[in-house]
Amino acid sequence: TAPKTVRLFCNLTRTLGFDEAEKTTAVQELSLTAENVAEDVLIPLKFVKFQYVQSVTLFIKDNQGGEETTIINSLSFIGTTVAATNMSDFKRVAGKEGETHG
Repeated sequence: TAPKTVRLFCNLTRTLGFDEAEKTTAVQELSLTAENVAEDVLIPLKFVKFQYVQSVTLFIKDNQGGEETTIINSLSFIGTTVAATNMSDFKRVAGKEGETHG
C-alpha cells in the first residue's frame, strides 16, 4: 500500500540504516492521508529546508495499510536549480532591509 509517514533527509554523506533513520532528525516528516496518495496531490515541502540540496534520502516509516510492503507509483520533486533562483524575486515579509535573524 501507499506510504503514510515519510521522513526526508538532505545531503547525507552516508547511508542510513532503519534504526538510524528512525532516530535521526529529519529535514521534514510528511504524514500522508489516503486522500493525498489516491489523488496524486502535490505535497508542499518547507522551502527554507530544501535549499542547496544535492541528494534526498527517503525513509518510509509506515504505510496506509500497515503492511510489510510499501508501493510508490510516482514521485516528483518540483523546483529550480540554485543558478536559476533570483533571491531578489522574493518579497520581504518582515523586518528591515539588511536586518538578519540570528
